[in-house]
Amino acid sequence: RFFEATGLVDAGGLRHKLRSLDKPVERHAYEKLLGGIAGLLIPVLFTLVLAAAGVSVSPALTILAAVGLGIGGFMWPDIRLSEQIDRRRRDFRYSLSAYLDLVTIILAGGGGLETALQTAADLGDGWAFAEIRAALRSAQLTNRTIWDVFDELGEDLGVPELRELAASALLAGDQGARIRASLSAKADSMRANQTAAIEAQAEAATEKMLLPVITLVVGMILFIGFGVVQAISTPGTLP
Repeated sequence: RFFEATGLVDAGGLRHKLRSLDKPVERHAYEKLLGGIAGLLIPVLFTLVLAAAGVSVSPALTILAAVGLGIGGFMWPDIRLSEQIDRRRRDFRYSLSAYLDLVTIILAGGGGLETALQTAADLGDGWAFAEIRAALRSAQLTNRTIWDVFDELGEDLGVPELRELAASALLAGDQGARIRASLSAKADSMRANQTAAIEAQAEAATEKMLLPVITLVVGMILFIGFGVVQAISTPGTLP
């Protein structure tokens, strides 16, 4: 409440981000506070241990380390937040693609749309399928269309693919064949995007591996070269 009142933190934006992690904003604030306190106390405790062992440490150095680690510990949950959200949303996209495959299979077998959506959600496991089941249950309880609830869920989780699915399904109307074709096309599109993303990640990982290899080769060349130069420059070392 303090940071929200000062305007230093966009509480609404933070809550929207944390929604993807199913994490209350109070827990995030607790982690930041705990990290800041731990960062402040570690240098002080370390200095006390050294003092008990008879080693003196400059108070200015202790204060500087405590302030630096305190700020770092306070900001650490925010630094990790973007990576966690991206991984969470990526996992949801994978689950959504599998969910759409199950729905199209059930529809192709002659099942109704609502039956296919509910059965496919019940067959899946994990937090993403739990979110889908909760959305279906919310649509039943509030007498809203499933696609409206899916659109809202996509906005809350920051998954545009789910919102695009809801929009295409709404355009398809009540015709089962058109909806089945729309869901199948969306599943194919998501699989293609996921394959491209996986290939890009693999290429990026391969490029990252070049740096350690180059560093190792350069280090070996320098090590061998230093020995050769040392042998040449030192009289009597060569036969």
